[in-house]
Amino acid sequence: MTDRDDLRELVGDDVPEEELAELERVDALLRSVPAPPAEIPASLTSAVHAATPTPLWTRRRVATALALAAALSALFLGFGAWLGSGSDFESRASIRLEPTANARGASGLIRLGPSNRDGNWTLELRTEGLPRLPEGGYYLLWLAKNGQFAGPCGTFRAGPGETTVRMNASYALGEYDRWVVTAVTPGDEAFDKPWLLEGRVETVA
Repeated sequence: MTDRDDLRELVGDDVPEEELAELERVDALLRSVPAPPAEIPASLTSAVHAATPTPLWTRRRVATALALAAALSALFLGFGAWLGSGSDFESRASIRLEPTANARGASGLIRLGPSNRDGNWTLELRTEGLPRLPEGGYYLLWLAKNGQFAGPCGTFRAGPGETTVRMNASYALGEYDRWVVTAVTPGDEAFDKPWLLEGRVETVA
């Protein structure tokens, strides 16, 4: 039996001769293509890895961002204490943070400052009544979207009374829906911890 007979048996007797001839030509072309290599070249593998996008907030990136936020918060906290009580803070909006079942009796207030021409803006966070943390623990203020961790704003430690800290951020608030405060202790994943304080994000001009 010839290749043409095999092809005729495959496609059936109702295919016209012209179409059968075209199928024969395509079949011959496909048979002429060399077999693929036994192994994928290393250069192609590297190119695929380079072109593969990575998630915006991987766990490693979150940990790095938290470390940076902690360092910046400590810097600005010390700088604010050196300047004074912070009564010169210019507020354009205030957001009240309500306690969750995990921090009954706690309270918080965020005062948003003006943004500069580069899109960076300051905020002042006041908290009171947060639970006492073990050695090495600290609090984290962050933005959430649909109940998920979306971006860190800064870290702080809280005393027995009212605590006031300033932070810097550059996020477009319209992309988020909640302000959240959580506690972080050594070995914790910050975005897996229970919420202590939360408040609705309100965009301001």
